[in-house]
Amino acid sequence: MSKIVDRSAGRKAENQVFSCLGDILAHYARIAPGREALLAPDVTPVTYGELWRRTNDTIQQLRRLGVSRRDRVAVVLPRGAEAAMAIVAVTTAAVCVPLNPDLTADELQRYFSDLKVTALLTRAEMNSASRSVAHSLGIAVIDLSPRRDAGLGAFDLVGSTPTLAGTGDLASATSDAFILLTSGTTSRPKMVPVTHASVCLSAYNAGAVLALGPEDRLLNVLPLFHAHGLISGVLTALAAGSSVICAAGFDAASFFRWLRELRPSWYTAVPTIHRALLSAADHHKHDTERSSLRIIRSASASLPADILNGLESLFGVPVIETYGMTEGASQIAANRRELRKIGSVGRAAGPEIAILDSENRRLPAGKPGEIVLRGPTISRGYGCRMNGLAKTLPRLSCWGRIRRPVRSNCGISPQSGWPGTRSPV
Repeated sequence: MSKIVDRSAGRKAENQVFSCLGDILAHYARIAPGREALLAPDVTPVTYGELWRRTNDTIQQLRRLGVSRRDRVAVVLPRGAEAAMAIVAVTTAAVCVPLNPDLTADELQRYFSDLKVTALLTRAEMNSASRSVAHSLGIAVIDLSPRRDAGLGAFDLVGSTPTLAGTGDLASATSDAFILLTSGTTSRPKMVPVTHASVCLSAYNAGAVLALGPEDRLLNVLPLFHAHGLISGVLTALAAGSSVICAAGFDAASFFRWLRELRPSWYTAVPTIHRALLSAADHHKHDTERSSLRIIRSASASLPADILNGLESLFGVPVIETYGMTEGASQIAANRRELRKIGSVGRAAGPEIAILDSENRRLPAGKPGEIVLRGPTISRGYGCRMNGLAKTLPRLSCWGRIRRPVRSNCGISPQSGWPGTRSPV
């Protein structure tokens, strides 16, 4: 087994908590305009100065196409740098609703209608039902047209020019940044609004666990229509003033090539991806022996101990298991680099976590109950309409019961106060 080297030892996250995504980009464009922000294989990186300039250009294009600050814009795009840049610009100009291109027409019709989507941002050549659904509902369609000769992720927006241009300042801390769909593991996916302030705080919390700094580089292989890849991945890296490799998807062979050529310092993924990398590792021993990784993050499902141990043996760096919920703007619990417990998702690393009984009384460690959360990253409610009204979660001063009760073999482990991996923290 390879020796585990914690290359993060002694590092501390020194990043600030921003109030909105626009402030993140403006800050780093001002203090480090030439620093790399977005990368992709075989192309010139985009710097923070260029990213902020392009973001403002896209915002102006959205305004000319009639998109205002409070409008909800569905984004259905293939993975990659264009999608990352479009999502950042849309959420700075309006409310971004990133959606899976593989959703069915019936699903898209329900989400578009319930969320009162104003416009759809997509690409003309995409094989997605989103375009026909938008047309059937009278929703404006804006096409992203890549500008191949203008560098990584460069594009123009094409659509019908309305009679009135869009209005509104850029987003503020209390503005909704995204409406995200939950993974739907326990029921039909819910639609969760999260504000700029909650997203920025969650990104800061995730970066603090990993001690991210400007020299770090994320290899992102996750889609951006879920909170894991979007908030705990791309936006966490940008909030730290570091860089992101925007892959067009996950492929094990390509992953090892990117590892060798682009030198990322971390990646975050689901257990199925971790397992795929272990399965392919025998064909890429040279790449793993000289890996640039200093830490690996896991979320979205319980990470079996054999996979965690296999990753640490393969790459020689710590694997940090975490837990997130869309309703909590992604990360809510995490193991710490200096204090890990295998088989646990760690301790609170964002909102406050407790176990309550049916009478809202705190339970001692080892007693089964219901895991509840409260804090500034918790969503105010669900975005879907119920009899014309949004279903709301309890106020932040109260405990929000946003998951099912814990079974008797789950929850806080005896004496330790550590949430178990199988508990719905």
